Amino acid sequence: MKRIFVFLVIITGLSLAFSCAKDEKDPVLDISQAVKPAITFPANNAAFVLAEADQTNEMANFQWSATDYKLDQLANVKYILQMDLVDNTFANPLTLLSSEATSFSISVGTMNQKMLGASLEAGVAHPVYLRVVSFITEQGGYETLYSDVIMLTVTPFTTEVVVKPIYMLGDATDAGWDNNVALPLTYEGGSVFSIVTNLQASKGIKIISRLGAWAPQWGTDATGTPEGGPLIYRPDETVPDPAQIPSPAVAGTYKVTVDTALLTYTIGQPTPELYLLGDGSPAGWSNTDAIPMNGSGGNYSLTIDLPGGGYLKFITTLGQWAPQYGTDASGTSAEGPLVYRPDEATPDPPAIPAPAAAGSYTITVNTTNLTYKIE
Repeated sequence: MKRIFVFLVIITGLSLAFSCAKDEKDPVLDISQAVKPAITFPANNAAFVLAEADQTNEMANFQWSATDYKLDQLANVKYILQMDLVDNTFANPLTLLSSEATSFSISVGTMNQKMLGASLEAGVAHPVYLRVVSFITEQGGYETLYSDVIMLTVTPFTTEVVVKPIYMLGDATDAGWDNNVALPLTYEGGSVFSIVTNLQASKGIKIISRLGAWAPQWGTDATGTPEGGPLIYRPDETVPDPAQIPSPAVAGTYKVTVDTALLTYTIGQPTPELYLLGDGSPAGWSNTDAIPMNGSGGNYSLTIDLPGGGYLKFITTLGQWAPQYGTDASGTSAEGPLVYRPDEATPDPPAIPAPAAAGSYTITVNTTNLTYKIE
């Protein structure tokens, strides 16, 4: 009888233990009790005026408080820092960060590029809206929380250089000697201008700086040939006219390039004016195998498969490292400024970062505004 009693006690104890184990439940997320993230820096309505001289410096280190989901042993919380440059609806926000971090630093140059890339006018204060999105396992799920939106006022700058055009005329050109309809040359950077146009055989060319006026003016001297030579500058009407630049002996389409600082000109057959190279391209760093871009007159584009990673540059002449275009510290694998290297005496600019992922990209370059995009 005693043994039966002990056995019953053991069975009862096990039943109670099993019942207690069944009563224990996994923790349940009550989103109404969670504390959403809050942006702690910068303050709402803070104002920033961006300057070109500061573009490599930090504009701001955005900081926010961690989300408290009121659960123990929770997987790491993920955060997305979003920016809206349009209307505070976040219909198409820009993602600045996707991470478990609770801070993000952005440089002046990067912020400036994002604003200009959204077609915001330089020199004007614009509202910039920011918010933080937090989640645990899946963005857009039950556990997603949004911080309050803060608004900053940010004034971007432009690195665009506005250069007055110069013009070509003469009986070798379609403009004739009418200085009111002289042909504009395209600015290539530095002091270099060029034009691709039809020229009549064995006639004359001159360059002027203002429509309707004969001074300032450029011609050549007795050493100038149909292929190239010195430019002779006439600053005003008190100085005698220089000699005409002779056109080639065969009529056709030619590229005329002038350098108003070095005071030289060249006339030659038009060729692709810009080439892509770099270890981020199929050409590698061989300047004789660089890939021709499509376009002319300062606007170029190329759709090409890139291997992923590495760097890019642009050159204007196969087999030569100058003239050349790179970028500066603010240039990214998506867009940035072009930095022009006119000759071998000028240091190389930094190379342009190529996209990290392999794939087909469209590269657009504007050598007048000195900008590039890779999409």
